[in-house]
Amino acid sequence: MRQATGRSTTEAALTAGPVAGRPLRAVIYARVSYDPRQQLRSVSQQIDECTAECERRGWTLAEVFKDNARSASRYATKERPQYDALIKFLEQGRADVLVTWESSRAQRDLEAYVKLRRVAEDNGVQWSYKGRLYDLTRTDDRFTTGLDALLDERESSMTRDRIMRDKRNHAKKGGPHGRLLFGYVREYDPKTGAFARQIPHPEQAAVVREAARRVAAGESLRTIAVDFNRRKITTGWGKAWQTSGISRMVTNPGYIGQRVHQGKVIGKACWPRLLDDATFYTCVQRLSRPGRSYHRDGRTRHLLTGIVRCGVCGGPMAFINGAVGRASYACRGTRESLSSKCTVVRQERLDDYIERLVIERLSSPDAADLIANDTTAADVQRALEEAAEKRARLDEFYDTAATGKLSASALARIEARLLPEIEAAEKRAYELRVPAVLRDVVRPDIAVVWPTLHLDRRRDVVRTLLNITLLPHQPGSRVDVSKRVEVEWKHDL
Repeated sequence: MRQATGRSTTEAALTAGPVAGRPLRAVIYARVSYDPRQQLRSVSQQIDECTAECERRGWTLAEVFKDNARSASRYATKERPQYDALIKFLEQGRADVLVTWESSRAQRDLEAYVKLRRVAEDNGVQWSYKGRLYDLTRTDDRFTTGLDALLDERESSMTRDRIMRDKRNHAKKGGPHGRLLFGYVREYDPKTGAFARQIPHPEQAAVVREAARRVAAGESLRTIAVDFNRRKITTGWGKAWQTSGISRMVTNPGYIGQRVHQGKVIGKACWPRLLDDATFYTCVQRLSRPGRSYHRDGRTRHLLTGIVRCGVCGGPMAFINGAVGRASYACRGTRESLSSKCTVVRQERLDDYIERLVIERLSSPDAADLIANDTTAADVQRALEEAAEKRARLDEFYDTAATGKLSASALARIEARLLPEIEAAEKRAYELRVPAVLRDVVRPDIAVVWPTLHLDRRRDVVRTLLNITLLPHQPGSRVDVSKRVEVEWKHDL
């Protein structure tokens, strides 16, 4: 039987409130995830319509909660502080009905819906959306709101799938996404607002090139960071430079025109490069070579610290100041007393001997053979393109499996074959047989140039060319240190 108002007898009874003659206390919740083009109702519009619904039904508005730029899906990464406050408000029994513009404004996650339904049942709260009022203690209303919650979650998941697919396709075409690379600026179509192009920043691009050039030349990350901060050069966020930020910058393939997706190079980018291959791969080799932990903090002050190994215990040698100011390299095993160390040698004598060997090697007529067989930029590029092509094929198989046209067992077999090949190609791209640090130090006048090189660069050259072992004292070694030094050349001519 219908009343003159057109509402069911059940809904009319609910509207009268838990106490006869007392209007329901309503609470409004409004939310928007992201709405730059006003395709959804904004928070203010939602509140206006919900307020009108309260007035139409004669409810007393007790409170309004709203969350801006907050997702309600299962994939959300940010908390909804106002929604949490709403749940507490309902649990305290301070409202009789929750009013939202539509069900998805409260949640797009089935688990969140179940929690909301339990709170409503336990505290006698009804739920109103799209002009209807639901009593969540009734079976039919639980079914209807539960079905809406399932549809909301499904729509959210489908939207995410479309976005992820579009991101993959956009990435494969070389388009930018997400945080803007320092050193670039993006331009947009003034009519449509769509991305037009990404071009070098008039000031930041020079900073990127300077940092990469200095790292490739052997300067420490700390030295560069301190210099940039002294010159009041800031990051893209307006912050001071840290060594980690410079390291990530000069080893980012985006600066040689490579598109990176989920940490992997997948093809060419649509923006111009800022760095040449030789400079970039030198930085990569120095800072990011697989299997190599190599962090500079600028505190090393001596040529062979940590490079020379003890011939007794095999440990690294450290610089110490001995008696009467005798600077020495000594085994790190027991640093308290010179007399108790495995091996000790005067720093100046060992440095001079090793530097003579290196200078002689780099200035010899056949030293060019050291870099003649170096992995070229073209070789590295081919390896990266091979990895990108195979990763793109694997992504296509993933998409096919998602549609059910490829079985899980078949996908597993494809992964077992392609993943090792992708990893091998990426490793081959970064494993340079002779590090590029040697490219501009193989020269006839290296004896003149050597003292002008940064200490980190000289240490790199020594580390690249030699394995050095210091043996215990030998007869005559006090005068001729070569009698107690074993040298292994890593790259034979």
